[in-house]
Amino acid sequence: MKMELILQEKLHRLYEENSDIMMRLGNFLEPEFEGIIDAFYTELTEIPEIASILKNMFVQKNLKASLQKWMHDFFQPRISENMKSLIDLQKKIGALHAHNNVNMNYFTHGISIMKREIFSRISNKFVSANDFSRAFLLVGQQFDILVSIISEAYYSNEMIHETNELSLKMKGMTQNTAIECERLRSLLLDWMRNTLTFLYQTPEIELSKLPKLQYSSFGLWVIYKADLLSHTLNISAELKKYIQQIDEALFTAAKYRAENNQQKFFEGVTALNDVVSKGSWFISTIVDQAIEIDTGMDMLTRLFNRRYLDTILRRQTDISIKQKIPYSILMLDIDHFKKVNDIHGHDSGDAVLKQFSELLLLNVRASDFIFRYGGEEFLAVLGNTDGKGAYIVAEKIRRKCEEHIFQLPANKQISKTCSIGVAVYDGHPDYNRIVKFADMALYEAKEKGRNQVVVKNEIIAAP
Repeated sequence: MKMELILQEKLHRLYEENSDIMMRLGNFLEPEFEGIIDAFYTELTEIPEIASILKNMFVQKNLKASLQKWMHDFFQPRISENMKSLIDLQKKIGALHAHNNVNMNYFTHGISIMKREIFSRISNKFVSANDFSRAFLLVGQQFDILVSIISEAYYSNEMIHETNELSLKMKGMTQNTAIECERLRSLLLDWMRNTLTFLYQTPEIELSKLPKLQYSSFGLWVIYKADLLSHTLNISAELKKYIQQIDEALFTAAKYRAENNQQKFFEGVTALNDVVSKGSWFISTIVDQAIEIDTGMDMLTRLFNRRYLDTILRRQTDISIKQKIPYSILMLDIDHFKKVNDIHGHDSGDAVLKQFSELLLLNVRASDFIFRYGGEEFLAVLGNTDGKGAYIVAEKIRRKCEEHIFQLPANKQISKTCSIGVAVYDGHPDYNRIVKFADMALYEAKEKGRNQVVVKNEIIAAP
């Protein structure tokens, strides 16, 4: 049986067999919830790393209310029909903590504070030692099971994040794939030149001292870096095959040279040159392969797709909280884009999307991130940018789009405008809020007539 089912059954039995104690605990502790939560906040805010999050007014308001409801539900007698809702809530809590990048150590510390506060309050309320023992063990077991369910959900979501973060790092590598591959080809060809010099000019060749490719700079690159170039291409395995073939060809040619068999030696050198040329050709194809399978990119615009949006926003939020650096989001929409497809065809629509993407890239910094959010919508993440700075960037993009002449197939041209919603990170650990605010601002910009910029959740004066 899966661990999740075991925990669920155990939790169900605890509630079913201890409904009388559970009812008494709930009735007594209900008026104490506020004091328990205050103790929870007081101690956790003494930890600098988490104090800035807990002191955020949105977090305080929502988290205190959520904690009070969680504790109320915790001490309610339950039957099979409503047990699932309790378990689903714990999964949601775990996923939310992972989503908000809350360190699990802080969470478990907070749980220990709540358990301590609960135990201290019930110690004098049960006259019977047996009832107190039952209450003490019951609360401890319930907390342990619910925290296990929360932790499982937390780490499952963390695994998804870590996978995407690793994949994103791979994208950073593949952006330099062309340079890295050219360097690799250069290492291979340098090895070949030096090896030919060795084969032709060494008076007496010792087969045990051949300059094998696997021990060269090329071979060491394959050992240490090939797996990082792209985790989906299986480049390392292919390059190791070429290394083996090349070293075998080298041994064959060297053996014939050591035996003074000139004809076979020349044939061996030719075979060695052929396999080195094949290896060089394979390296030149890596760039194209990497682009083809780069599923984190929108194939039309070559911008990031939404796969990495959570990873980027989580990282931006973490930096903002720790270093007190603002960031902003632009949500952009090409006005009346559907008409382009309807009137001029989808090829023309694709041309507009590609040119708009290029326009975006030309008008943001190298450190900013641009995503194709869906259809004709785009999203830009601007690091170290407050509301005023974001407005300036957005207005610049809006103006450039308005002035741009979009080139369509068959030598046609059209003009297009765009609407932009701007939102500024407000300190809340849930980065979905800033996306929501940007989306609301975009909707308002379109409602007001399009071809304009609207800023949400921070009041600024337009320059």
